[in-house]
Amino acid sequence: MKMAMLVFAIWTVRAFYLLSSLAIIIVRFTPALRDRFLPYGARDVKGHRKGQAAAAKQPAWLLQILDYVATWKVPHSWFIHFYIVSVAASTMGLCFFHPSNFFKRLDTTTLCGTLMLVQGIRRLLECSLITKPSQSRMWIGHYAIGVAFYVASNVAIWVPRPDEKEQDFNGVSGREVISGGLWTFSVLPYLFLFFYASWMQNLFHRHLSGLQKYTLPDVGMFRSIIAPHYTAECAIYLSLAFLRDAHQSGLVDSTLFCALIFVVVNLGVTADGTRRWMVAKFPKQRSEIDRRWTMLPPVW
Repeated sequence: MKMAMLVFAIWTVRAFYLLSSLAIIIVRFTPALRDRFLPYGARDVKGHRKGQAAAAKQPAWLLQILDYVATWKVPHSWFIHFYIVSVAASTMGLCFFHPSNFFKRLDTTTLCGTLMLVQGIRRLLECSLITKPSQSRMWIGHYAIGVAFYVASNVAIWVPRPDEKEQDFNGVSGREVISGGLWTFSVLPYLFLFFYASWMQNLFHRHLSGLQKYTLPDVGMFRSIIAPHYTAECAIYLSLAFLRDAHQSGLVDSTLFCALIFVVVNLGVTADGTRRWMVAKFPKQRSEIDRRWTMLPPVW
């Protein structure tokens, strides 16, 4: 019974990531949906009216429904709720699974959970201290899926995998203990990637917050990438996906890899929208913008 519940929980989380990614892709390539539901913040310029021409073949009543649903918005400042939820979920995970000899013997799951807590606290502080107040709004669907993502990601970290090796770890099984201390060869590269990407993302966020309104970023990695802060976010979840499975037989944790897919798709669509917004907002700098990678150099 316990094994069946674990399998159900893991596959539910994976299904959430993959189906949400598929939904975002469908919305991205459906003009009637894309122009109504994807833009937010500075990119939300009520461009969905332009999409009505592309969706002229759709019944008028359907367009009216979509227009109405598109008005269901919440303040963009509610982004901070994502990180409040993340910190709360990570703290609950650590309190429930935290062994008494944490500093003597450490497992990759507890380490991932700790890093997820660090990520949540950092983003919470950035939203509180760095992000400028804004009157912009976002569609409620963005908000709901963001909250669900951080709940799912903590579940993805803490729920034991049915195929994990059983360990007697102060009563907690299904955890692979890091032998030989924290700085083992299999763990160190992913720790470095996590903290380096986190540090770089903080720099990017501070730079963006210091820009004058609607100014094109043109320093550091912004000269070569449209959204390097999204690139850093992908690197963070890539490190967690590899780190959690660092002592297992597989190369990467399948559930957190699904989370990475969601992050790449979700942020990739947003970065693509940012590129199009930049081209429209700064037409004189079109050639400069075209030279930049969107999010994942040297692929895209």
